[in-house]
Amino acid sequence: MNKRKRKIAEHALSLFLEKGILQTSIQDIIERAGISKGTFYNYFASKNECVGAILEQIRYEAGLIRSELLIGKDPKDVDLFIEQISVPDRVSEQRGLHVMFEEIFHSGDPELKKLVLRHRLFELEWMAGRLVDIFGEPLRPYALESAVLFYGMLHHLLFAAKIIHQSTLSVKTVASSVMRYMRHINDALIRDQTAVLDLECLRIFKEVNLREEQPNVADMIAMLQELSETPGLTKKQLQLTQALLREMNQRVLRDAVIEALLQPFTESFKDSPHCQTAKEISSLTWYYMRRQQMK
Repeated sequence: MNKRKRKIAEHALSLFLEKGILQTSIQDIIERAGISKGTFYNYFASKNECVGAILEQIRYEAGLIRSELLIGKDPKDVDLFIEQISVPDRVSEQRGLHVMFEEIFHSGDPELKKLVLRHRLFELEWMAGRLVDIFGEPLRPYALESAVLFYGMLHHLLFAAKIIHQSTLSVKTVASSVMRYMRHINDALIRDQTAVLDLECLRIFKEVNLREEQPNVADMIAMLQELSETPGLTKKQLQLTQALLREMNQRVLRDAVIEALLQPFTESFKDSPHCQTAKEISSLTWYYMRRQQMK
């Protein structure tokens, strides 16, 4: 999402949290953002499309944090996976999105509910990929079913804890227990062929519903080029930025070299004004490399 569109979405989000989605008009958003009606419609066809953009931005932010956690780590590390599981909940809490989700669930608006469903489907797809990392390639055909079972147990246990006022139970604690159950469930899915979801139906469903814009090398090169031209970088920051830029410009990307550069590159910008930009570049690059390796 470009900066202008993101800024309008941020103004819209602040209104949704203050007044509610249904009570907020497009005119309210236009006035809060200080833009013309034409500018709004250049970016969004409707208010609901604006809601969808907010959900996409939140998913993007959570994805960057999750990728950052993975850089230089073992993807099979269960504790790391559990740490990643809690990221969307933290992001939602920080941004106050729980209120917005509650309103959508009770709104009766089928279009809004479809947006949340799509949001959840991408979460299941991410979870399926991570479960394959941990349990191995034999799980891949059944990974989405495994993710559905994991997600269902996790959220129903958290819901039960909420209604019995067991407020001390954390997402991490529940996720740790559910992972123990998943070892037995995944064994059954692989060994005993207990899956109930049809693989061909799943394939078609994913092709239709889980299309998303992927990061590309050109975007990452542009971000690195802009960062390398920023005044005030330290010698180390500039050298690592240029080294990563050179690697991303290679005709054939050298995975091992790029992955070795990412952690020191990010660490060199710690506590600097460009820390967030470096994290975004690292996370996008790591995500891109992972997607290429899976093909």
